[in-house]
Amino acid sequence: MPRAREYENAAVRQAAYRARHRAEEPPLQGYLAALARTLHGELRAAVAAGRSPVPAELVVRRADDTLRNLIRSLRAAREAEEAAAAAAAAGVPAKKGGKRR
Repeated sequence: MPRAREYENAAVRQAAYRARHRAEEPPLQGYLAALARTLHGELRAAVAAGRSPVPAELVVRRADDTLRNLIRSLRAAREAEEAAAAAAAAGVPAKKGGKRR
C-alpha cells in the first residue's frame, strides 16, 4: 500500500521547499539596488543637514559611486586596524599619523 501524500500537488511541494531553503538564497539584485538607492538618499539628506555619520566627501551624486567610496573607506580603516594590531602583537610601536608625501 502506497504511503499517504505529504503534499497536495507539485506546486505545494515546491512552495514548501522554497520556504525551507529561503535563507540560503541570495537576495535579488533589484532588492539590493533599491536598498543602495535608499541608503544613498539617506546619506545625501544627512550630509545636507550636517549630521552625516560618514565623511561628506564620500557621498557623491551617483549611488554606485557613493557605495564604492564607502567600501574603500571601510576597507582602508579595517586594514589600518589590522596592521596596528599586528604591529602591537609583534612589539613594534604604531606609526603616528601624519601627512603622506
